[in-house]
Amino acid sequence: MLQQISPYLIPVITAVVAWLGSREKTKRDLKSKDLDNEIKSAEYYQGLLDDMSARLATAVKELMALEDRYRELLKTNAELVEEMKKYQQSNDDLIEELRKFKQLNGKTKS
Repeated sequence: MLQQISPYLIPVITAVVAWLGSREKTKRDLKSKDLDNEIKSAEYYQGLLDDMSARLATAVKELMALEDRYRELLKTNAELVEEMKKYQQSNDDLIEELRKFKQLNGKTKS
């Protein structure tokens, strides 16, 4: 009876032994692939962080330049307002002189 079962029993025993031996190797391979995937993921996110850091630095520089330009424009605006006040006063003086002249002309004709 052992001779009849042995052609079937030997491949089954061999398969079980091979499966038990390869099970550990399969676990190690899966762990290795998981680690590789995590490393790739970390590198990807590190690249994103580096890119965002560079973009942030550029944005801060642009913002500082815009702030400087804004301050320059405020200064120019203040200077123009002061100059306009001088011209307004001169204009008011000329209008007052014109009124006086019209009054003199009106009085002399009467």
